[in-house]
Amino acid sequence: MIMHFMDPNQTKIVELLREIHLIAFKEIERLNLRIAELESLSHRQPEPVNIERPAKPPSAPKKSEVEMMTERQVAESLSMSIGSVRKWRRLRTGPRFVKIGRAVRYRRRNVEAWLESCARVA
Repeated sequence: MIMHFMDPNQTKIVELLREIHLIAFKEIERLNLRIAELESLSHRQPEPVNIERPAKPPSAPKKSEVEMMTERQVAESLSMSIGSVRKWRRLRTGPRFVKIGRAVRYRRRNVEAWLESCARVA
């Protein structure tokens, strides 16, 4: 049996090709997420604009309205896996989320509203 060893140049080329493959794969994943986002935006109905002035000045939002949750907290509150929450986010079928830098957060009111919408469908 003859063993073929790569010279250092061939080894370096293989390593570079692996890095390029990983970068391309991540870029394809990012583009697929963007496509899903744009498709979901095109399917949504525009929200009606209320041109009337409120009767009283707006009060500060309640803590529960602005409370932010991590994907782990969302998964635990719904008794689901983190993978499910991530899949919903990727497919734009789950609760609305906010990106703060690289961090993903969910407003509690959005999770509750999404859960209510699921109950109406069932």
